[in-house]
Amino acid sequence: MNISSRQLNAFAVAAVLATFAFHSGAALAGHDSIQVDPALKRYAGQITALGTPDAKGDIYSFRAKRLPSAPAFAPDELRGWRLTLLAGKRFSHVFEVRRNTGAEITVAPLDGPLNGIAVSDVFVLENIAIDRASSPQ
Repeated sequence: MNISSRQLNAFAVAAVLATFAFHSGAALAGHDSIQVDPALKRYAGQITALGTPDAKGDIYSFRAKRLPSAPAFAPDELRGWRLTLLAGKRFSHVFEVRRNTGAEITVAPLDGPLNGIAVSDVFVLENIAIDRASSPQ
């Protein structure tokens, strides 16, 4: 086998990065550089229907399915969790879950409405509070 110096250098860089990642012990996630505990509960989901707008036309809820498929959430299991949109017009926006039923999620008005979300947008739910001091919103 004939390995070029470019391939050897690329392998060396990959090995150093892998060693650093293995020994660092902390993982970074999301868009705000917070350290995430690997045991932190998180769920992915997809929007299946939009909630009913309020009198001003603002949307604060939606129906969802878990990805991959899993049983529905227990009522208010997600209260206080962080919801981050991972696709669509509201990509990277963060909301606090106010309440939930098995398949419906309602966010707190403090973070503004969900206007702009669409069926098929995906999101992640994490059992972590929003760091409002560094939030871009």
